[in-house]
Amino acid sequence: MTLAAASGAAAAWPWLDPDDKAACERSWSALLLAGALQRGDAAWGALAIERGVGAPAGRSIPWASWALRLCGRVGTPAAAGDAAVAVAVVAAGDIEGAPDALARGALAGRLLAQHVDEARAHRWLLGLAGLAEASWQRNPSAAAGALVAGAAAAGVREVVALWTAPALLAGDDLAPARRFGEAVTAPLWLLDGLVRLWLDPAAPDLPAPTFTPLLALWLGAAELAPPLLLALAGERASPVRRREIHSLLATRPYRAALAARVRGALAAAREVVAGAPRSRPTERGLAEAQGEFLDALAERLRFFEGLMSFRDVLGAGAALGPPRAQGDLSLPEVVRADLRTAVASLLESAPWPESWEVQRFGVLGSREQPVGHWFVRATILMALLEIGEVGRDVRADAAALLDEIPPGELRYFGAFRDLPPDADDLAIMLQLAAETGAARERAETWIEVMLANVGDDGVVPTWFYRGPAGPTTPGATWAGDDCTAVRLNVLAGLLSFDAARFARLIDANARRALDAASDGAIRGACFYDDAYTDLAFLRFARLYRRRAGDAPRAAEIAAVEAAVLSRMLGSQRLDGGFGTPLRTAACLEAAAMAGSPDRLLIERGLRYLGERQLVDGSWPAEPLYRAPMKHGREGHHEGRALTTALCARGFAAALSRLQRGGERRA
Repeated sequence: MTLAAASGAAAAWPWLDPDDKAACERSWSALLLAGALQRGDAAWGALAIERGVGAPAGRSIPWASWALRLCGRVGTPAAAGDAAVAVAVVAAGDIEGAPDALARGALAGRLLAQHVDEARAHRWLLGLAGLAEASWQRNPSAAAGALVAGAAAAGVREVVALWTAPALLAGDDLAPARRFGEAVTAPLWLLDGLVRLWLDPAAPDLPAPTFTPLLALWLGAAELAPPLLLALAGERASPVRRREIHSLLATRPYRAALAARVRGALAAAREVVAGAPRSRPTERGLAEAQGEFLDALAERLRFFEGLMSFRDVLGAGAALGPPRAQGDLSLPEVVRADLRTAVASLLESAPWPESWEVQRFGVLGSREQPVGHWFVRATILMALLEIGEVGRDVRADAAALLDEIPPGELRYFGAFRDLPPDADDLAIMLQLAAETGAARERAETWIEVMLANVGDDGVVPTWFYRGPAGPTTPGATWAGDDCTAVRLNVLAGLLSFDAARFARLIDANARRALDAASDGAIRGACFYDDAYTDLAFLRFARLYRRRAGDAPRAAEIAAVEAAVLSRMLGSQRLDGGFGTPLRTAACLEAAAMAGSPDRLLIERGLRYLGERQLVDGSWPAEPLYRAPMKHGREGHHEGRALTTALCARGFAAALSRLQRGGERRA
């Protein structure tokens, strides 16, 4: 058996033979019959063999095919099939249904133990156990430095298993083969990344996106990372975006970084081959195979260098396909167009009944079917006011909403009295009243209800069970009476409405909110998620700086603000987002509050958020706050207009900060 490439094999990988699959399947069947394998291993094992011989279309690393040839070179053809299956099993970590690395390693050891001393096979297995298998993170959010280091260390186990298995069968020292496997790991996985990037449109590397060693190489270079991070932001599955990414990666700087890494890795591997023992025929055979393997890798890598150079010459318009929908607009121009469309969607759908909470099954068994819409409308109107000029008198709409609400009867479900008035509704209405100057006398009646529930400690509860004239509800008690997110909203409302008048309440509730801060996170939120709560703290902190006079807690709040901001912005993923469009909007709004904004972070987030926008200008509904569901269950209320308003608010804040540059809004 030789190391020559089979005629007609795909250009991606060398050393394939049409008979490889049949040879592996014969060994697999024999092992099943002998009881060395379990029947449950059949499905994933068949796929491991299929991929281990280069299928489909020669794009998978042919671990089994290579093991067959290497065993032939060391004179162990009788064990070649079992060795090929063992190596394919070790490399099956990403196959659905396959057991974990420990179980797969034990299976591989049992297969090889049929041909070598069991203790020697056990030592081989222990040597592999300390090596990291190939596992590339999809759309990670960790720091780039840690990711690059992790990607460089992964994938050694499979390569070492490939080169030590023939030495194990031949009775040779495993150390030289292990050293070669470790040395050749980097160029092998770089070539695998090139195959997937350029020849396999079905590979998930771009759509995911996946932090492969190839991507890690480029993202680890300070001058190459920013353009690539921006190109990876948003969607990456469309032909338009693939062309953009391919055009970037084919340029000279990216090719040069790849070529330098490949040259160094191949040179180091050749030094290992030069020092390999050759006293025995099996050692000479394996050393010769190593040299030929490096030559084959170098030839394939040169093929991709030529492909990328040619792609660079052709330029961005090389591939056929539809033109960009946005033409040659800059990112700020695209964002402004997206924002205008989002605002138009909101204005056309007012008063947003789609986002109202309509309880047709009653609330926790009530006979009434209440509808909650004041809070939803107020939230959307406040977002529109913050966005700025939207082509409509939003202030008049806000004033009309405030006039709808009866004096002293600010409840989420309106006339539904089983639910008491609450601090969250009061918070948003106070902000609306402060922003518009409307209904301030009526707001005083809602404030009276709040004050009737404030104790000597000055803490404002979530639910207002008492009013100036007595109980506000028949007696039901509701959960979440000490929700941190609601408290932060109340603080924003009090600061907006009359900071000096409510100084005592502001100080008491600010102290309570600070007590909930820990390690850059705000604890104790009952009705909202962490992203909403973190942003609520930042919005409160911004108002506190501006309106709290002497600001007695300014230093404490600023310290927590910095920690929260750092944690939020550190969670950006490879696709530019922070998890979902709504979370991304919250983090973009947070980024806009930073003293020294990260322009690339904001641009990537804007691109992600804009490309998740629907064609009608809205964003899909996402859960926002906790709410009762039918039949006594609990869930979260969501609405498309509600989500769209908050996404548009974050969009507008980030765009404004990009245009202002380093200037921080007070």
